[in-house]
Amino acid sequence: MKIAIDALPLMMPKTGIGFYTHHLLSEFIQIAPENDYYLCDILWGQTFYNLIKIENLPRMADTLQHISSFPFPFSIMSRIVLPLYAKTAKGVRKIEEIDLFFGPNFRAIFRKDLKTVITIHDMAHEYYPENVNEKLLRYLKQELPRTARLATLIIADSQNTKMDILKFLNVPENKVKVIYIGIEKAFRPIDNPTILEATRKKYQLPGKFILYVGAIQPRKNIAGLITAYHLLCQDPNFKYHLVVAGGVGWKKENINHLVRELGLKDRIRFPGYISPSDLPILYSLAEVFVFPSFYEGFGLPVLEAMACGTPVVTSNLSSLPEVGSDAVIYINPRSVDELANGIRRILSDKELRSRCITKGLERAKVFSWGKCAMETLKVLNEANQT
Repeated sequence: MKIAIDALPLMMPKTGIGFYTHHLLSEFIQIAPENDYYLCDILWGQTFYNLIKIENLPRMADTLQHISSFPFPFSIMSRIVLPLYAKTAKGVRKIEEIDLFFGPNFRAIFRKDLKTVITIHDMAHEYYPENVNEKLLRYLKQELPRTARLATLIIADSQNTKMDILKFLNVPENKVKVIYIGIEKAFRPIDNPTILEATRKKYQLPGKFILYVGAIQPRKNIAGLITAYHLLCQDPNFKYHLVVAGGVGWKKENINHLVRELGLKDRIRFPGYISPSDLPILYSLAEVFVFPSFYEGFGLPVLEAMACGTPVVTSNLSSLPEVGSDAVIYINPRSVDELANGIRRILSDKELRSRCITKGLERAKVFSWGKCAMETLKVLNEANQT
C-alpha cells in the first residue's frame, strides 16, 4: 500500500500532534515495512502536492522543521525549497498513484479513488471557541464537517472524543474508530540524584513542588489551579511551591494578574516550554501532578505523570477518566475547594499516595506507541479495502 501522510505536524514546533505523527510513522516503518510511506505537503491548498518518500524519518523531520522555522521573510523560502526537496527525494510519485491519504492533524485531501483516513484529536473548538485563534477556528468550523463527511474512516483518541464527533459532525457511528495514543519508553521514574539536581538547577525549580504541564490557556483551568493553591497556602505549615510548565497559549496576562493579585509571585514558577528529554525528570521531581483541565481529547500529561511514578490529581470530565481509570484522584475542576482538597489529600495521606503511584505505573503499561500504530494500520487497511 502506498500511503501519503500530512507533513504539517512535522514542520511545526513539536507539540502533541507532532509527536503523535512522528511516533506513528516510526512504528509504521518497523511494523509494516512492505508499505511505501510518503510525506505530503498540503500547505499549498488543493492544487499542489509534493510527495517525499520516507527513507530516514529523523533526518527528514529535522530538515522539514528547520526549513519551516525560517523567520519572515525567509519563511517564504519553504514554498520553494520544499518542492525542490520533494523532487530530489527517492520514489516520488504523483498523488494519483497513492492508495490512501492519512491526515493525523484533522486535515485531508480528496481525490477520485483515493481513500482517506483522518485523526480528530478533540472537539475543543466547539466547547471553547474563545481558546482558538480566529483563522484556525474558521477552518475547523467550515472545513472539518466536510472533511469528516468525505473521509473514508475517522480515528478518535478517546471514546469521549468519538461521542463529540458524532454529536457535532453528524457522521455514522461505525465510521469512527477509537485508538488510544501511546507513551514513550523514556517516561519512567528517574531516581538518579545527579540528573535530578541538574534539571532542578536548569529550570530553577524549588525543593518541593506541585506540578502542572501543558499549554497555558483558559481551557486548561490554570486560574482554578492557582486559586486552589492560594487556599492551600493559607495554612502556614504548607511549604509546597507550584510549578506551571508549558508554552504560552492565550490570555496568559490574566494569569499573571491573578498571581500578583493573590500575592503568589514568590511561590509560583513558570519555567516555560520544557525540553522533551527533561519532562520525565520534571515529573519525577514533583510531589504531585495536577491537571484540572475542563476538556481534553485524551490528556497525555496524565499518562506521562503516571508512567513516571508521580501521583495525579485530575478532572472528572471529558476523556480524563478513560486515561486515569482508578489510578488517580478525580475532582470537579469547577470547584476550587474540591481541587484544593484533592491536592491536600494526596500530599498528606501516605497510603493513598502510595496506592496512586503503584496503580499509576500499572495503568501506564496499557498504553504504547506500538499498540497505537498496530491499531492505526488496521484502520488504514480497512479503509483501503472499503
